[in-house]
Amino acid sequence: MHFSRLYGVVLLSLAMTGACGLAADESANTNLLEEVRLLRARLDALEKQLADMTARQAATTTGTILVATASPVASENVVAATQRGMQSFNPDISVIIDTFYHADSTKEGIGHIAGEMSGFGHTHAGGEEHHHHGVEDGFNLRHLELQFSADVDPYFTGSAIAAIDLEGAEMEEAAITTTCLPWGFKVKGGKFFSDFGYINAQHSHQWDFTDRPLIHQLALGEHGLNDKGMQVSWLAPTPFYLLTGLEAFQGDNENMFAYQGEDPLPSRSGPRLGVGWIKFGPNLPGRHALQMGLFGGLGNHQEAHDGQTEYPPGVWTPGGDGIADHWLDGESSFWGGDVVYKYDAPLPCGEGDFVWQAEYFARRKDLEMVGNDFAPALIGKSRVDTQDGYYLQATYGFLPRWRAGVRWEQVGLINASDLPDGTSASYGSSYRAGTMLDFSPSEFSRVRLQANRGSYETEDGREPATEVFLQWMISLGTHGAHNF
Repeated sequence: MHFSRLYGVVLLSLAMTGACGLAADESANTNLLEEVRLLRARLDALEKQLADMTARQAATTTGTILVATASPVASENVVAATQRGMQSFNPDISVIIDTFYHADSTKEGIGHIAGEMSGFGHTHAGGEEHHHHGVEDGFNLRHLELQFSADVDPYFTGSAIAAIDLEGAEMEEAAITTTCLPWGFKVKGGKFFSDFGYINAQHSHQWDFTDRPLIHQLALGEHGLNDKGMQVSWLAPTPFYLLTGLEAFQGDNENMFAYQGEDPLPSRSGPRLGVGWIKFGPNLPGRHALQMGLFGGLGNHQEAHDGQTEYPPGVWTPGGDGIADHWLDGESSFWGGDVVYKYDAPLPCGEGDFVWQAEYFARRKDLEMVGNDFAPALIGKSRVDTQDGYYLQATYGFLPRWRAGVRWEQVGLINASDLPDGTSASYGSSYRAGTMLDFSPSEFSRVRLQANRGSYETEDGREPATEVFLQWMISLGTHGAHNF
């Protein structure tokens, strides 16, 4: 025992000390003997504590072996409980602060123009309530993103993301994902962003530009397609990358898959939206990577409009009187494709990296008039709206930590409506060009300068607009890696 050897060394030292002090007086010898007695008592106590600890450890090991021998299931439960106990106190936690300064050349704000664009205007539809982050001239806090994620056990992972702004908090994502299904399958459930296309599943801090592409903003709203539901995906066992997925959502998107379910609109049970997608990536040599995708979705959609006034009866006014007076119910669908090319240069801090991406998105709303307070003859008639759009963008790392990017967007190449009264309307297209410059002092912070110049087809005619953004983002804590 280490304590026995230590005891011997102490006695030997004391003996040598005593031999050298034969001439000392009797009182000094008495004090020395008392110190030896105290040291021996302390060493005995330490040896007893060590023996007790060894006995307890042996008993714990024996108990675990007995549980494993008596029941393998019980043993697995013990291990799983231990793992859960460990991870439950140690999830990955991150906070992202996203703030920016904005200025534009319009009188009523760029948000007003987006709401009045011909063919893409307000739907006054139902759906899940979101906090709307209207861009104001001056300082803006998009939100504070608070994320928790962890490996729950060998079978599931979990993540929760809350977006907190000055108006309140919103659960942006809360999802459970499997990790051990066979044959390349994976299941995800909860609330999450649909994985169709390329940019929809990205959070705002992942974007290469401060604002969302125009076609996504107009067709799906500021939040994109983010809903409660379930996803089943399959990674094919092929020599190239091939991933397919099917998603079922409750159907609460405010722009395309809204739901009210109150008279005169019919009640419909969820899920009310289905989405499918496929992603393909060939094996390119060296540092090159390419991914292409196709997608589509179909779901129920309901709208409530206010466009007529009671006094005088039946007079159509664009502003209305604030009370819904005609309702439409039917289906919305979308389809499109995306492509992303990346070059990962062999230089430090992103220098020489190049990314090019493009996406096309088309939508169709086929709705039936189910109620009209001032024109009941239109009940049963249909309204069909068809619009589309695309964006192209590229970024290049011209120095370590410095990037430049350009983006071109166009919406309304197809922009037509067949109205319930039997007439048709065709609208023009809108476009926007943007450029950006950003600097990332580290992987946890970024500063970006961006300018947009657009020409928008609105109900009041064509309106030009110039915008400037100065964005500042930081990330605190552990944040997981992003997808391709």
